[in-house]
Amino acid sequence: MPVQIKTTCKRNLTFALKLMSYNTTAMKNFPQKWMSVLLAFVFPVLLMAQNNGLHYEVNRVYPYLSVSKEQLKAANSIAEFNKHFKPNWIRAYESVTVFTTIQGKLQQSVGNSDVLTPDQKANLNRVDAGTEISVVVRYLPENTLQHNDIQEFDFTFSVNPDSEASFAGGPEALMQYLQKTAIQPIPANQFQGLDMAAFKFTVSQTGDIVEASIFQPTKSAEMDQILLEAIRKMPTWKPATYADGTTVQQEFALTLGNMENCMVNLLNIRRN
Repeated sequence: MPVQIKTTCKRNLTFALKLMSYNTTAMKNFPQKWMSVLLAFVFPVLLMAQNNGLHYEVNRVYPYLSVSKEQLKAANSIAEFNKHFKPNWIRAYESVTVFTTIQGKLQQSVGNSDVLTPDQKANLNRVDAGTEISVVVRYLPENTLQHNDIQEFDFTFSVNPDSEASFAGGPEALMQYLQKTAIQPIPANQFQGLDMAAFKFTVSQTGDIVEASIFQPTKSAEMDQILLEAIRKMPTWKPATYADGTTVQQEFALTLGNMENCMVNLLNIRRN
């Protein structure tokens, strides 16, 4: 039977989608019937499986603001890094400062509009792999007030690595590992009545599993501990890597059960 989303759930879903929109690059008017095809091609689920009716999968948890290397290189405006920044909010700019780290040193380049200056673009293209980029906009807001004070809008974003973190042996080996160490040790009847559970973990710069935690618990503390232990004892992963060999940590989520549950949206994962 299809899951019926209640009114309170719909409100939570709306809020969750607003959060997710901090790093969506889908065009507003892109035909909806093709959007799922595009997302399935560009942002595939790492892997999913089903055991005795229990659906489970592992997906990457994305930062709220991130861009690809190609998007960074092609950008001409700071609005392309953050869709929540709206130039029509602004009557006049005082300054737009972009902070980047280049060869280990913090650099700043200043412009006077949302359009990137040649110096800002040059620094963005030279930014050290794995470092964050910050933008600070000082401006007079566009409104009907006779007197306005200078306002500030700031945000930070990252550049996605060239290669995502991956489980040793590949996605199929990951599902086999979870099946053996996380799913099979729990009696099948224990999953009855479970709507959705989620566990987050981080793959470090060296490929080790760190910071495993419960995002949405199961109905049993014992089940939670079995699932957490299986995550913590995973073999070393291949870490996420940039073209120059720099490795960075990445966050992932193991989800079990109903993927239509509103809490899934708060994970900020991308799935088809």
